[in-house]
Parts: sequence; C-alpha cells; structure tokens
Amino acid sequence: MPTSFNSENQAQPHKQRPELHVTAELGVLEAPAGAVVVDGNLHVFHQFRPRAHEGSRWAHQVASEVPYDWDVCDDVLTPTDDELDVLAGSAVALSDDPNCPEESRNSVELFFVTSAAKNSEDKNSRALLGNRIPHGERGARSFTVQRALIPDLSELEDVSDDPSQADHRVERLGPISIDDSAYPVSDLVTPSVVWHRDSWLMIALSLEGDTEAQIVKLRSQDRQNWTVKGALKISDHSGMPSGRPFAPRLISLNDASTGEPRDVLFITYPGEDGESHEVVGYLVGHLQDDHFEVTTPFTVFDYGHDYTRPRLAQASEPLIFGLVGAHPDYEGQWANCLSSPRFLSLVDGHLYQDIVGTPRAVKGYSDRALIWTGQLDTTSGKVCVDALDSDGHRLVRVSHDATSVTLTRDDNDTVTAKLKESDSSTLTVFVDGPVCEVFADGGATSLTSAIPARVPVADVDVTVTGGAKIINSMVTVGQELLRSRAGLDSPEEQERFMAEALVADREVAEGLIDEE
Repeated sequence: MPTSFNSENQAQPHKQRPELHVTAELGVLEAPAGAVVVDGNLHVFHQFRPRAHEGSRWAHQVASEVPYDWDVCDDVLTPTDDELDVLAGSAVALSDDPNCPEESRNSVELFFVTSAAKNSEDKNSRALLGNRIPHGERGARSFTVQRALIPDLSELEDVSDDPSQADHRVERLGPISIDDSAYPVSDLVTPSVVWHRDSWLMIALSLEGDTEAQIVKLRSQDRQNWTVKGALKISDHSGMPSGRPFAPRLISLNDASTGEPRDVLFITYPGEDGESHEVVGYLVGHLQDDHFEVTTPFTVFDYGHDYTRPRLAQASEPLIFGLVGAHPDYEGQWANCLSSPRFLSLVDGHLYQDIVGTPRAVKGYSDRALIWTGQLDTTSGKVCVDALDSDGHRLVRVSHDATSVTLTRDDNDTVTAKLKESDSSTLTVFVDGPVCEVFADGGATSLTSAIPARVPVADVDVTVTGGAKIINSMVTVGQELLRSRAGLDSPEEQERFMAEALVADREVAEGLIDEE
C-alpha cells in the first residue's frame, strides 16, 4: 500500500489506496483504536501519524447506511504538552452499562495511552516517537492510560476548517486512577474496556523490562478508579504461540448453537519470523475472577499475510476490525488501512465472520473494487479464482480444495488455511485496491493480505479442475469497472453513450419510436 511519505512532507494520496476500507487521509495508519455503534451509525477511531516527525493521534470516521460508506470527521485526540504520541486503546458506549442514564445514551468514552520521555531533558526528542523505536520495545518512555468523553457522538459528524486540531467537543478527563496494591503493575498499554457482567472490565498489557509484557485484568464501577485484579491466567495454552503478547481484546457472545454466554479473548503474537508477520488468535471460554477457563483452545482468526491487532465493538451485532499491515515502513512509503468490518457470531465454540453489505457497497460506493462469491463442491478437485489487472496479469490467486484454501500473491508468497471436511463450501474473494480479503466456508475461515497496488484489479478468472464444481456464483464490480465492461471506459465513449441516450429519450417523448 505505497504512498509518498517522507520525514518532512505530508503524504500524497496514492491512486490505489482502497476505496471501501478505512485509511488515513494523510500519513500512515498505525492501528485501529476503537469502534462503537451509536444511534445506528458505526463509528471507527484509528491511530495514525500525519508526518513521520509528528506524534501519533486519533482519527474518526463514521458510516451510516452501509459499513463501507465512510465519512471523515475531525480528529478526536492529539498530543498535548509533553506527550509524544497518543496511542491506541478502546472506545466504549456508555449505554453498554445497563444503569446508564437516558441523557448519556449517545455518550462515548475513549481510553487511550499517551507516551512521554522518561527524562525531562529528552522531552522534545523525536528519537522517542513510536515510529523511531523498534516494535515491541519500550525505549526511554513512560506510558499513561487516560480517558476522554464525547458527550454526544452523533454531533461529531461534521468537519471544521482546521483539520490539525482535535474536535473541541471531545473532553479530556485526564489519567485514570489505578490501585495496584494487591498486584503491582508498571506501565499499562493497549487497554481493552468493556462492560462485563456487573462492572467495567479492563484487559491491558503491563510492560516489564524493555521488551516483555503480561496481560493483566482491572475492574471499575465508574471507569475512573480501577483496581488491578492480577495477571490473567489461561487454563489451556495448547496451540498458543510463544513470545510477547500484543493487543489483548475481550468480547462476550452467546453461542448460537447452545444459547450459552461465552467470553472470547483475542491475543496477537509475533509470527515465527518475529518481525514481518503477526498471528491473531482467539480463545473461547469463561472469564473468572482470576483466570480464563478455556472451552475452545487457541484458534487462528485470520490466516492471511497481513491481518493483526484487532479492535472490537460490543453491539447488538458485534463486529471486529484489524490492521492490514503490521509494521509500516516509513522509508518504503506505506499507507496502511483497516480490514473490512466483520460481524461476528459464535457457533459451537467457533467464530464466524460476515461482511454484511459488501456487494452493495462495491456496486454503489466504489469505482474499481470487486467481489466474487461462489458456492462450491470441492469434494474432489480444485477451484481457483485469479484477480487480474487490465493486461491479464495475475495479482492474486485464491485456491479452494477439499481440505484447504490458499492465497498466493504475485510474488508466489503463499499462505494456507486448513478447512473442515464439507460436501459444499462457500468462497468469497473481495479485492479493494491493495487489499484482498478471502472468506471460506460461511466465514469460518478468513485470509487477509496486502497485494500489489501498481495497477488496479480489472477482472476475475475462475478455473475448475479435477471434478470440482461451481454450483452458483456471482461477481459484483465497481462503477468504473462496470463502464469498462460496457465499453464506456473513455470520456469519448461515455459522451457518445449519453448523447445517444438523450436522443432516444427525446424520440420516445415525441412518439417517433416505440417506448417498448
């Protein structure tokens, strides 16, 4: 996802930034920060860095009719005083609390982390900005969890004349109070705040030394005064990767097959190479006072190259976002984006993802996005879906057989997800600029990868081998692709078509030709 980005100049939008995915207006998107649904509208906050030498801040975008038609709002949080960066945390709707007063039903609180230099003489040092310190290292920084209040989120959908300033209607409430007398903790980062049973729950990382961290749990009744309950103990570690955890998130869902409530804990870990890839997985179970009792062991959530660090919205239809691209390369000029919003359901202890409204969004809100969906029979053989550019060059190949689905980028870099045995399978391939998202078997499996953005996608080519069958399929394309397929991809052809249509309309009105 390249963009022109250097140490002094703001980013220039690249023509192949995605159209339907959340991206930063300028600079580099560094992480999702939070998402809430208020008054039927989906609000997403994300951490981004406008310029390489500036501190990170929080942006705000909102979608109303469908979760892809994004309107950019004013930023909500920027560094102040001696703060270096405003880092990601979470957003909560106060209405999640069953005791929330009616006048606060549209109120939202933001939990965010600010970084500052440990030594006062370094307070203005750009060397301590988050993009200058190796990923996973603390550096000579301290971190503070803070709160901010948005009294009525529905009023934050306009844009001021000065985009550099945070929206004045966002009220900073200052640092939270932490009682760690029972279990001492050091700097806390990446707080995940949810209403859980009878109080507010925070799952966060407590930094230890320069590179280590442990997951800790805190409780509060008022969201300001928090008590540390201890380190989070997990009853079953089978399948869990080794290494330092990142971005723990918690959400509560009812299992559709049993009706029983379950807690779902997401954790991100470094990949096997330790740098260029991260693994996001989830555990299903029950969060008790001092431990997480596992009923479904660690399961990889997305098998693609580039999905990481998700954020969740606990709503009537719970949903999740992830970052596409774990480590932006500022010299290599990256923009980054968020994944599509995925609505979650829990069935027999396993998560399913649904990208509701995507075909409608592709057709109505994009020029060059594309989505192909098919119902397959792959008990034998294989179905391959190739996304092609206008010259017929393959940008990405998705292959589905009886046991696996694979995604291969044009550099032959392949990732694979194993599938459960099934007589009939579904496959969805969604391409939006430099992002490819794949969903298999009704959303039980997903793969998300960044793909070449040198040229846009233009078509799909589907091949069937070895006795596999496509029971039915559908492809939906953006408006520019649709015009191109109709031979109207040049201004001259479009003008000719419009002129002929006007003549035909006039002749129909004058009765010169039969309307039928």
